Amino acid sequence: MPARSKNAEVERQLAVIRTGVEELIPEDELVRKLERSIDSRKPLRVKQGFDPTAPDIHLGHTIGLRKLRQFQELGHQVVLIVGSYTALVGDPSGRSQTRPTLSEETVAANAQTYLDQFFKVVDKDRTEVRWNGEWFKTMSFVDVLKLTSRFTVARMLERDDFETRFKQGEPISVHELLYPLMQAYDSVVIRADLEIGATEQKFNLLTGRDIQAAYGVEPQVILTLPVLEGTDGVRRMSKSLGNFIGIAEPPKEIYGKVMSLPDKLIERYFRLVTDATADECEEVARSLRDGANPMASKKALAHRIVRMYHGQKAADFAQDEFEKQFSRREVPSDLPTVEVDPGAFRARDLMMRAFPDQYTGSSAGSLFKQGAVYIGGERVTDVAQEFRLGQGPGALPELIVKVGRKIARVVPKRA
Repeated sequence: MPARSKNAEVERQLAVIRTGVEELIPEDELVRKLERSIDSRKPLRVKQGFDPTAPDIHLGHTIGLRKLRQFQELGHQVVLIVGSYTALVGDPSGRSQTRPTLSEETVAANAQTYLDQFFKVVDKDRTEVRWNGEWFKTMSFVDVLKLTSRFTVARMLERDDFETRFKQGEPISVHELLYPLMQAYDSVVIRADLEIGATEQKFNLLTGRDIQAAYGVEPQVILTLPVLEGTDGVRRMSKSLGNFIGIAEPPKEIYGKVMSLPDKLIERYFRLVTDATADECEEVARSLRDGANPMASKKALAHRIVRMYHGQKAADFAQDEFEKQFSRREVPSDLPTVEVDPGAFRARDLMMRAFPDQYTGSSAGSLFKQGAVYIGGERVTDVAQEFRLGQGPGALPELIVKVGRKIARVVPKRA
């Protein structure tokens, strides 16, 4: 390829790769790798690893997956590492304490849900999937000693979370120190040209460069991506924190969770986790800056995310159900129904019957105090307020009980 054409192709690819990226280290090495790839017509090997420490993936995971899809569309080879062995340790990044140890059976079950869901984003036919147990299970203790000899304790304690825990006297297990080396060794085995990770993964990614060099492999370029805030609007999206939006969740659940996001995250979610174009994202940002009601943009965001993972029909249905429940004050068509014996019920007992095994007496009481409970369309704050179903003066044929986004119909059992 002529030099001018090659330079233009490198710049075209760089423009795509830089989109939404926090850091690209070092960019000059990436330029050389791209030039060599174009000359040799050999795609770069682009790596990202996922530890299946919990079932299913959420929108936070899709930021990396969407970047991988961009690399595929540029013609490069994506290598997904399923961390079947690193998950047994658990990534200590951002952790203030040791993760609980998982069994191999739990990791394998979680991993299957990951594999089922990865390919909602990345192209399966252009993806190489590797399990790092493939090489770690065959390593001897001598091999482990060889790996650990390539890195010093002083370097490991430069890592912010380890340094903080060490200074605060919090325990750091030796197996946690192995995690960055295990992730790095993955890059040695698959000969990664580039590795993707969230900003908090930067230490691990840089360690990969050092360990590759120690094993005589050309060091990878690292690309860091932003961390997505969860539904609380503050902390990173995480299953352990309960602030996640899973892509395999029912459409109505996804739609409702998106609608619960703080308004300040609307533009950020459009940019990070949807297929909206740059122009569409800018239009959303402009309307919000100009003082438009954010509800319309948030509904568009919720509809788009549901459509991406469940299709147009499911997105339309989820939006209509939300409108019924929250805008038009109608009852959703697929409302779960709970049958109870006819009679009188205190408000708290009725709520706990409507949502069995979901609340304790004390947690239910706090929800009434917060004004989060509606029975028969009216806010109820008195846990002892009485309601009668099915028999006696003032008895009703059914009651709709709503707590936050949860809603259920309670009806008397038929004789």
